[in-house]
Amino acid sequence: MSQILSPKIEQLAFQGKCRWVVFNTGYTSAMTLPCPAGGFILLRQIIYHPFYQGANRNAQLLNVAHQISICEQGTKTELIYQFRDPIGQVTDLNGAGIVHNVATSNALIVETFATYKQNVNIDILNIPDVSAGAYGGAVAFQTNAQERPLPLGYGATATIPTFDISGAGTETYFPAGQERLFAGLVFAGAGVRDTLRYNYNNARQIQTATAGDIDRQYQFPLMSFGCWVFNIPISEYLNY
Repeated sequence: MSQILSPKIEQLAFQGKCRWVVFNTGYTSAMTLPCPAGGFILLRQIIYHPFYQGANRNAQLLNVAHQISICEQGTKTELIYQFRDPIGQVTDLNGAGIVHNVATSNALIVETFATYKQNVNIDILNIPDVSAGAYGGAVAFQTNAQERPLPLGYGATATIPTFDISGAGTETYFPAGQERLFAGLVFAGAGVRDTLRYNYNNARQIQTATAGDIDRQYQFPLMSFGCWVFNIPISEYLNY
């Protein structure tokens, strides 16, 4: 709690100018954290419960990675968090011997810090199957981009610098970054990015849990957002 509370916030809480709120949400792909008119939100904590998606065990193994985007309404500035959720398998207790997947991790607590003056858009997706993606062609680094001499560096050996997330040429991930010099032009193309982010589309939405599965309670997102909600503007908060 020491990372969440400060003397200034404590004073304002006693004055009735802010309050601690835990906003619980889940089930679908899109949620909204409401912001009071004329005030602001200070987001400090995310509690995320691991889950998976899919109508059978094989499909569920392909849907254990998720991305959460947090964005103030009307802006394009995002906080992005990505999770690969650990799952295990258990045999049910009714004597049928059927094996089920279960999440094997407790809730994850993420300490964060972000302020919002408008409603907060929260979106979550299933990260797509890696088999649909495509690695780019190998390209050699320029000499001055090696940073380390052989045998630590790659030397003249070509490396694979890019990954096309969907295989459609619209989401090209370039982890080496455009500042690292290659012998050819590799930081190019539609949707190219040097930070890992997945686009939101219908195919990646949260799907309905399988009603007949005994493990269905692990098949939907469940999250809590801990935040201070202020009924004063940020400018007034800064003057305290």
